[in-house]
Amino acid sequence: MTATQREVLRNTLDNLTGTEFKRFKHDLQDQGQIASGKLEKADTDDTVDWMVQVYSTGAGDVMLTILKKMNHNQLAKDLERHLEELGGQQCSPDLAGVGGGVKVNATAHSGGMVNAPAVTGCTIRGPVTFNFGRSPMPQQEEVGGEQCFPCLVRKDGGVKADITAHSGGMVDAPALSRGSLMPQQGEDGNAAEEVKKRKASLKLKLQKHLKKRFSVVHQESGDYKVQDIYTELHIVEGSTGGVSNEHEVSTIDMRQIGTRPSSDDKQVKLANMFTDSATNVLTLGIAGVGKTIAVQKFVMDWVEEKANQDIDFVFVLPFRELNLRKGEHYNFLDLLHLFYPYRKDLENIPDLSECKILFVLDGLDESRLQLDFGKWICELEAESTVDLLITSLIKGTLVPSALLWVTTRPAAASQIPEDCFNLVTEVRGFNDLQKDEFFQNNIENPEKAKRLIDHINKNRSLHIMCHIPVFCRILANVVEKILECQSKKESAKTLTELYTLYSVSQIKRMDDKYSEDKKMSAEEKGQFLVKLGKLAFKHLDKGTLIFYEKDLAECHIDVNWGALQAGVCTQIFNMASGSTGENVFSFVHLSVQEFLAALFVLHKGVHWANPFLKTWKEKISWWFTHTRFDLYRFALEKALQSQNGHLDLFVRFLLGLAPMLEPEMRSPLDVVLPQLAIREVSIKKTVQYIKKKIRKDISPERIINLFHCLNELGDNSLVEEINRYINSADEKKNLTPAQCSALAYLLLMSAKDLDEFDLKKYLKSEEGLRRLLPVVKVSRRVWLNQCHLSKASCEMMASVLQGTPSHLRELDMGGNYLQDEGMELLCVGLRDPQCKMETLRLNRCDLSKASCEMMASLLQGTPSHLRELDMSNNYLQDEGMELLCVGLRDPQCKMETLRLNRCDLSEASCEMIASTLLGTPSYLRELAISGNKLQDEGVELLCVGLRDPQCKMETLRLNHCRLSKTSCEMMASVLQGTSSHLRELDMSDNDLKDDGMNLLCVGLRDPQCKLETLRSVMRHIRKAQ
Repeated sequence: MTATQREVLRNTLDNLTGTEFKRFKHDLQDQGQIASGKLEKADTDDTVDWMVQVYSTGAGDVMLTILKKMNHNQLAKDLERHLEELGGQQCSPDLAGVGGGVKVNATAHSGGMVNAPAVTGCTIRGPVTFNFGRSPMPQQEEVGGEQCFPCLVRKDGGVKADITAHSGGMVDAPALSRGSLMPQQGEDGNAAEEVKKRKASLKLKLQKHLKKRFSVVHQESGDYKVQDIYTELHIVEGSTGGVSNEHEVSTIDMRQIGTRPSSDDKQVKLANMFTDSATNVLTLGIAGVGKTIAVQKFVMDWVEEKANQDIDFVFVLPFRELNLRKGEHYNFLDLLHLFYPYRKDLENIPDLSECKILFVLDGLDESRLQLDFGKWICELEAESTVDLLITSLIKGTLVPSALLWVTTRPAAASQIPEDCFNLVTEVRGFNDLQKDEFFQNNIENPEKAKRLIDHINKNRSLHIMCHIPVFCRILANVVEKILECQSKKESAKTLTELYTLYSVSQIKRMDDKYSEDKKMSAEEKGQFLVKLGKLAFKHLDKGTLIFYEKDLAECHIDVNWGALQAGVCTQIFNMASGSTGENVFSFVHLSVQEFLAALFVLHKGVHWANPFLKTWKEKISWWFTHTRFDLYRFALEKALQSQNGHLDLFVRFLLGLAPMLEPEMRSPLDVVLPQLAIREVSIKKTVQYIKKKIRKDISPERIINLFHCLNELGDNSLVEEINRYINSADEKKNLTPAQCSALAYLLLMSAKDLDEFDLKKYLKSEEGLRRLLPVVKVSRRVWLNQCHLSKASCEMMASVLQGTPSHLRELDMGGNYLQDEGMELLCVGLRDPQCKMETLRLNRCDLSKASCEMMASLLQGTPSHLRELDMSNNYLQDEGMELLCVGLRDPQCKMETLRLNRCDLSEASCEMIASTLLGTPSYLRELAISGNKLQDEGVELLCVGLRDPQCKMETLRLNHCRLSKTSCEMMASVLQGTSSHLRELDMSDNDLKDDGMNLLCVGLRDPQCKLETLRSVMRHIRKAQ
């Protein structure tokens, strides 16, 4: 092999990242010809040398196969082109035969892994030697003194051979040497063309199948093509923290309140999901945010050949349908055949690993499979449980060359190890422009669309919820009712009123789909709602959105009932027939399920029942002794006890229904469930109970939900009170804890930009911080300085920095008694991948050198976003400076501003600081070390670093550092340097005298000097100077 060809292979490997090169060596080792120890520490040169030594002219083929397996298709194409240019057929030019054949030395060792093309219809002309190893092929005969296969001998003395050795297969073969291979023209081309036709045929069948399944979206107003109604979704690379324990509606609340355009967010176009190096993609998104319709859109673009035509086959396997096969045994092709009846077509393709196949696993959060990633299988023909087959597909052992796309709600993502994916994306639903576009596209009357958009923008709760596409669809379905109520000045002000309008309007539309003799009575419609509510309530704790026939039967819902079969309530409860023929049921969104669950609980409460209770004894006792208010109180307690707030929206709906059921009120529910309005609801009693709870020591997130409950009940007295208080002329406001919670709710629900937050304005205490923590979570700059905080506040702030996402970029906790223990707690949040903190001030926090060590480890993190650090007025000493400099010297550190004033530093610290400025590029632009005993010796050491060409220091503060005129002379030499970037220098409050000023002026007069600001309120300098 020529040096030029080695260079081609080496250059190809140089295009791989470190992780990809490691995987390449792992796959090369799997070929079985190079021992693992040879490749473990091999660099690109070593790897190429080993490949050439073992595979000779076949090294290029081996590299091509591995690159294709890694889905580096462009790199593989480039390599193939270069190899063809060099030698044609990847053979050395000096071995070309005169007669147009190709001389080769090809060795296939018995039992070894082979990477070879299929060689068919070839004449092998001698001299040819077959050298057999320890297990020779049977029935050998000698022809002209040479060994060959008798069945392949031709009368003309040549050897007719049909030899096929599939890539990655085991081979038992002779060694061929000094042979001339003469391909019979046309036969190879015909075989390749036949495979191409088979692939095209299967692709066409799949496209027809997928078009039938995914091209249409069923809505109440009719069936629509996905391509016609799809609105572009806001998809970003990475996630806002992956798993969030909070209720998903709370998550969308916090995210949209805190959302601002960010350069950190890398937008991902749906069609480009697999165009780069991504092979295994995880897409996160809360319920209803658009994950499944994104899958439909992607598939339809492929079907209609609008995008991703480099993908040969797409197979969508929804978890909701895979659940139906739980516990059953198949091999993978049989399982695939249940969804796509094209097994024979697949088997007719010789090597599936050469095809680009995408498997889409939609809805991991709906999975009832047991995914154990400690077990897997590798053979397509191996029979196993569906659970193990899907685990192996995700792990990449079953179809290693396949592309994979998994979608899920965030809470379920942890079921799959992170290393199974090389790209994580998140669907964030609609941004404001996409939301408006959705209504304009889905409401025929432009004027009505505009009025609805205006109404949404005036209602903060609706505006936030409208970032969820399903919620937009709910609004679009009741736009007539909303605008009708608006014209009567009775517009829906709460979420409960909106969902009531929606549910009742959908139930009423049942009559439109039935003939006169089959129409349902109002009572039957009400009973149907209650049954759906029972199903919703029963599965509320589990967060289940998907149901099967047995689930419905447990709630006395007949799956053969006409309303379900006719699809008359598809905007509340869907029935879909999967690929396997079984029916799958679902509420259109978790919030609809929670509303119907609340309706069911309220219906049971009419009869003094409490569906939360399990035993008959509890139920009978409740029936005799409790009122409707007790039911509300019980539900509130259950919601407050929840760690993740999974009952928050449910209890908002439950209480929100109360004002609608007062005797004097007219409610849309009166038509289908008139009995709900029979008994008077103790709203005032419930309001007082909630206000008492707000004063208790419970989590701030649950308190915010209690204010939402008050809003649903029509009581905004606490919010109005705090609004008056905040707008009063009194500058010194010291709020109560309850008022702080009201303020938090008020700020979160306002449309104002929460860019800055200063705790000192409201309540300088840890209780004030705890109550206002939801506001801190969505602010970019937070001032907590001099607020009487302790280490406990550091733990709270760490939770903010670990948020999903963390918006905080600037934090001032100066003047608080945090100590090293507090610093340790804070660093837990600062190290979190979600943390993007840029400025941190810890001035006068009673820190010691131990905090410097923690900070140093933080600065060595990958990556560190911290740009400004102030640890002034802490007893750090030289030992602390030494520890801190370990972090400052790290290449990952991007610190630009460092303030360590009055930290008991000496000249030894100056030497350490100088070491951070030497040699490697330094990001440090501003250094403040005033009030330390640096003396002239310290400045001398510091100037060594300042003179270094890599130093980019612009601002240096050395006031009150016990300096003399000697320091002025040294600073003058720095200012005269060609590499000096100093723009501002502070040497005030030092004993410089006139002589020092004269020496400094020498540097100031130099043409190289760039100094713009000099602070020189110096002692013993004459006025004339």
